[in-house]
Amino acid sequence: MLRQCKRSHKQILVGPLQVDKSYETHKGVLYHKNIIGRQPRDRLYSMTREGNGAEYVLHTPTLEEYVLLCKRQCTPIYPKDASAIISMLDINPGDRILEAGTGNAALTMHLARAVGISGKVHTVENIVGRSKHAKEIVQHYRRGLLLPSISFHIGLLSNRKGGNLIAPLFDGLVLDMPTPWTQLPFVFAYLKPDRYAVCYLPNMSQVLDLVRACQRWPLILEDVVEVTWRSWELRMAVIRNQDTSQSNGDAMVCHPTHTPIGHTAFLVKLRKSSTAAIK
Repeated sequence: MLRQCKRSHKQILVGPLQVDKSYETHKGVLYHKNIIGRQPRDRLYSMTREGNGAEYVLHTPTLEEYVLLCKRQCTPIYPKDASAIISMLDINPGDRILEAGTGNAALTMHLARAVGISGKVHTVENIVGRSKHAKEIVQHYRRGLLLPSISFHIGLLSNRKGGNLIAPLFDGLVLDMPTPWTQLPFVFAYLKPDRYAVCYLPNMSQVLDLVRACQRWPLILEDVVEVTWRSWELRMAVIRNQDTSQSNGDAMVCHPTHTPIGHTAFLVKLRKSSTAAIK
């Protein structure tokens, strides 16, 4: 990942790196060959017809930065929600997690890091092209670091085209789909007793429909959460008198950033209270 020096908030994700490839920006061209072999914190320039363009600092992207900057085919589950889901599922290393709705694999990778190399995330996606794109995203993150902990499946859980997902039972379920109540009767049997399922729903009307459906099933509504994340800006500033030639000392500017804080989704936490099948 490259961060523009004069605009530290401007970040560019470049890769996979190939000697004959380049990345074009409005500040010039970044040639892959000039990045290959460099170390984090090294500096380099984009190239223009006149010579050097903008200066950049090279970084290794965090998982949060990677899922936000990589190419997407749909809206990802943002890191703030992914972190909350992992906490709500009470995930431990070695757990087996079933995810319905792979999307861009943003949550998939967070889940894989939580279960570790001894665990497994089985993620099911009904759209073939989206599943393929998600797998490529995982492969390109730190040379496939999380890939051994993820198994990709294609199809609907209700018709079990996702492969053999029954034995052993799962330690947690995540459903990222508009109507999870249509799939819960089929995935309920895959969950261990007294363990959790989390549904990711953008609208409260969806939450209400889900809660109504759960009244007919052996599922306990544990919690409904909306996660907010607010960044603050802190920097040094100089206090000046009316006479601008005189400085009255340093001070700290402290206020929320101007980045909009928008709603993403409601997280609905359900607990399995019985081994009886949902009808």
